[in-house]
Amino acid sequence: MKPDERLDLRGVIEPCCFLSCKATLASMRPGTVLEILVKDPETVMDLLTILERSGEIVLGSERQGDHYRLLVRKRSD
Repeated sequence: MKPDERLDLRGVIEPCCFLSCKATLASMRPGTVLEILVKDPETVMDLLTILERSGEIVLGSERQGDHYRLLVRKRSD
């Protein structure tokens, strides 16, 4: 699946990851897909929890070499 937006957060500390995701998703149209790249497995778990609680649709997450790739569909308002 080809994402509409890509957010590369590899090397970014955890609180900034959340803020960047929130800002990027806020600027996206409902139904579009965001690809998020992160390195820390704990950040992945926290992001998944926050995204699901906020109503976003997590399409998948996978490890790719030294980082993780998450695909998130922005919720329809």
